[in-house]
Amino acid sequence: MLSQDTIAAIATPFGMAGVGIIRISGPEALKIARRIFQPAHADCPWETHHLYHGDILSADGNTILDEVLISFMRKPHSFTGEDIIEINCHGSPLIIQSILTQLLELGCRLARPGEFSQRAFFNNRLDLSQAEALAAMVAAKSEKAYAIGLAQLKGSLRKEIEVLRALVIDALAGLEAAIDFTEDTSHEEIPVSPQIDQALERIQLLLSSYHTAKAYTEGINVVITGKPNVGKSSLLNTLTGRKKAIVTDIPGTTRDLITDTINISGIPVNLTDTAGIREPQNIIEKEGIDLVWESLTNADVVIILLDGSKPLTNEDKVIIDKNRDGNIIAAINKIDLPPAWEINTIEHLFSRDKNILKISAKFGSGLEELKNTIIDLSGSGDDKNTGSAMITNMRHKLAMEKAHKNIQAAKENIEGGMSPEFAAFDLREALDNLDEITGKKINDEILDKIFSSFCIGK
Repeated sequence: MLSQDTIAAIATPFGMAGVGIIRISGPEALKIARRIFQPAHADCPWETHHLYHGDILSADGNTILDEVLISFMRKPHSFTGEDIIEINCHGSPLIIQSILTQLLELGCRLARPGEFSQRAFFNNRLDLSQAEALAAMVAAKSEKAYAIGLAQLKGSLRKEIEVLRALVIDALAGLEAAIDFTEDTSHEEIPVSPQIDQALERIQLLLSSYHTAKAYTEGINVVITGKPNVGKSSLLNTLTGRKKAIVTDIPGTTRDLITDTINISGIPVNLTDTAGIREPQNIIEKEGIDLVWESLTNADVVIILLDGSKPLTNEDKVIIDKNRDGNIIAAINKIDLPPAWEINTIEHLFSRDKNILKISAKFGSGLEELKNTIIDLSGSGDDKNTGSAMITNMRHKLAMEKAHKNIQAAKENIEGGMSPEFAAFDLREALDNLDEITGKKINDEILDKIFSSFCIGK
């Protein structure tokens, strides 16, 4: 439910900065601003979308807290659809917190995470997919992720949902007409409307964008594995350009998972360096190796690192065999040293197309090819138009899959000569599932869960 009280929160990240922003929204926003703000000039008409210069005072009016610029955005032409005040003060955490404290004393309530966006949703300033896009833009790990979020904020997904709803409603209207005249028309004579096939095709196209969009927004999970001392930590350090992992000649140096993120062709790649896989020497090493096997099950791409300067061992073969059905890159490391074996020695160990590369983690040889192979193997390198509608999160994907299932069921019922009531029911279900994405039909518990994941002040 939409609260009618006035809320306030810090809208900029915590820490030292040139400017900090405090946002107020609600019916008492302007009244509270008048009490706390002393304009530099007597004439302060509080026109909407104007900046005013002056001082912020304590709640009792006796102390100047800071010199600020303040703006007023009158409803409904504001982010939340309510009256909004934004105070631009100096970016000291002490000053910002002091001003916020005075606002709370004057009757504001501290906003919950995402409450400004939630009010914008309830006041029809944003649909739910657009509100989620705001959070995605703030958390974007790459330029493409930001572009996808911006396109969704501008309504790319909402517009596509509207097209789908129109197609389903047109198909439903035809079925309703058939229901009204069932005595004059046999069920076998009712054709599948072209709108049903068009809706199925458009939904399938949207669903196909999820894999690429997920890579842009969440990144590709790449796990580096291999036996001890093959150069896993050196590879992580070279790829990230900094010393993330300790490198020694002592086997079993890495015990924990070490992670970092790099950017390849605009796609975040989440790298994980792991403990060397061998017969564990103690309980701590065993725990580390157990973590390796767990992380491998969640990897989009697995880099199996092999030491090309030493003979292959049974440990190498076991690691290849246990990962042979995944997306594997076999990287033969230490090519700067004399080779102990050739590529054809391991080709027969793979069950699918081979991705065998030669690299030197120490000197960086072959790493560009390795990066390109990671993107190619993950299937995330398609040059999607990030300005078009894309499915970016699991909630949207599941709702879209249910809608597709509903429409497919309606088609099959019509083709099977079933009563049109059955197909009509399926199409209504499809509309409900589409409306879940934009928030037209969604329960308060799910809404609260979505907005609670937003940052405070957004």
